[in-house]
Amino acid sequence: MIIIDNFIQDESLLNDIVNDQDFFNHRGTYMWWDGWWSDSPVDTLKKRLINYIWNENCPLIDADYEIEGFEYWTGRHTPGDGLVEVGFDNVSYHLRHHFDKDEALWHESGKTTIVCPIIGTVFYPDPQVDDIEGGELIMWDTQEVRVDVPYEIIRPKFNRLVIFDAFKLHAVYEVTKGVRSAIAINLWAQRPSGLKTGELVDERSYLS
Repeated sequence: MIIIDNFIQDESLLNDIVNDQDFFNHRGTYMWWDGWWSDSPVDTLKKRLINYIWNENCPLIDADYEIEGFEYWTGRHTPGDGLVEVGFDNVSYHLRHHFDKDEALWHESGKTTIVCPIIGTVFYPDPQVDDIEGGELIMWDTQEVRVDVPYEIIRPKFNRLVIFDAFKLHAVYEVTKGVRSAIAINLWAQRPSGLKTGELVDERSYLS
């Protein structure tokens, strides 16, 4: 787990994201980018952000991995939005316990084959997130569906970058006050089977 506060130092980029009225639209749409090394241009604000994090200011200097591209999506949660669910531990969550994985492959295999991204990223680019109650990211140190193991709780904070093992169990507590907005970015060694350039049709699945 790596947490970096005040991550974006480029004021122009940060202001563009903060002032973009459409940045958090299209919840549940999972996008794919082949990366700056491909023929795909850095032609959207979200791609600019990914490029800033993983190309221009890569936080993992000594990382030894190769990736095919980036899966990314945005989320926004507020009290009373109808998205709260109770997990198997009887706690209320806006995102229940799950592992990030190749959703199409998981469903096609009868929920027996799990292929996960190499790295997960969460970034909080909305100043409103500093005033929320709830909405913490919980990371358990396990690849199993269990919560009786060590865990970390990370509070959302404006301009905070969180890098974690997306193949480990994680969730997001219920937001009880304010607006929790975030963008998630996963690094994949191989493009998920259900993912086209554009969007992933299947919603992310949660464990119960």
